[in-house]
Amino acid sequence: MSNRPKILFLPRWYPHRYDPMPGLFIRRQAEMLTQECDVAVLYVHEDKDAVNRYEIDSAIEHDVNVVRVYYRIPLKQIPALTWLIRTFRFFRAHMLGFSLLRTFHPDLIHVHVLTREGLFARFIRSFIGIPYVITEHWSRYLPESNGFHGSLRKYLTRVVVRNASAVMPVSEILKKAMLGFGLKNHNYRVVPNPVDTSLFTMRETARPEGRSRFIHISCFEDKPKNISGFLTAVKQLSDRRDDFECYLIGDGPEFDVMKKKAGELGILDSTAFFTGLKTQEELVKIIKEADFLVLSSNYETFGTVVIECLSCGIPVVATRVGIVPEVINESNGIIIPTGDVAALADAINRMLDNYKSYDKITIRNSIKDRFGNETVSKQLLEIYQKTLNIK
Repeated sequence: MSNRPKILFLPRWYPHRYDPMPGLFIRRQAEMLTQECDVAVLYVHEDKDAVNRYEIDSAIEHDVNVVRVYYRIPLKQIPALTWLIRTFRFFRAHMLGFSLLRTFHPDLIHVHVLTREGLFARFIRSFIGIPYVITEHWSRYLPESNGFHGSLRKYLTRVVVRNASAVMPVSEILKKAMLGFGLKNHNYRVVPNPVDTSLFTMRETARPEGRSRFIHISCFEDKPKNISGFLTAVKQLSDRRDDFECYLIGDGPEFDVMKKKAGELGILDSTAFFTGLKTQEELVKIIKEADFLVLSSNYETFGTVVIECLSCGIPVVATRVGIVPEVINESNGIIIPTGDVAALADAINRMLDNYKSYDKITIRNSIKDRFGNETVSKQLLEIYQKTLNIK
């Protein structure tokens, strides 16, 4: 084995032919690691519209060998039989994809998001001897989400976690929640999502004078992101002052619902502007043109947008979720309780009055050395090398 390990990513979420958004942070991590490792990705996607039972796409994307396997779900919805067929096709799809990667010969499997991907990795470890590590991103363990149910699921998750060579939740909050469910492992390491600090940089020139501008970036799912609460806070604030505008960036299952709510509140296209989905380059430009970010989530496991905005030197108003308690302080933002619309409106109001007093360099420096690609890549490489006994 060379000092350049071969890593196979097994993600539950990854950009696919129907949606470019899921698992973007996983894709970026895979691409980041190509500086130190050979990386392949095997992604399996259930597809009700697939013409064939299994459809395989394979491509080299930014030096990453990506194999996507789409499998058709049965049309007849007989619960027990349907579950068996879907489960069989899920694992069969993995075997088909894994066989295509046989010339890659991975040294290590890196699972992203439990549980089913972890079961496949456990299977490979048992029969082929390839070890696996886990990065967990999912919010289902958090009490606010309350999404980790079922005796069989919990048992299998404990087996998968116990047999991993390392378990890497993306935040301390997530680690604590996982341990609370008895998901024990001898080697827990909190490893955050990386941010490309060479891309997310400070604005070089001052934004032209005009109304203050703050942004909200999310996947437009109201239960975790509390977009409705954010819009209500914006409405309350617009009744008190008219010197600001806010932009909501992203797309998702409740985009139209939230846009309709903004219309009902009377703030659509006057105070609140919906941009839709943006490329990473467009997102960087939008962040640089903003005065601050507002994160209104009810729960998060991490909160990548917080780190991206701090990297650009802009302060953050955020609820106490995910990575927020670990990075936000009086020098770079304001923390508020979750679910408190009045507190959210007051915090935005305070930030509108004071965002110019924050020092952009101090804000950027508060996260640059901890969350940059080089730092996170070094952490992962150390774990890989220790697992594979590479010196």
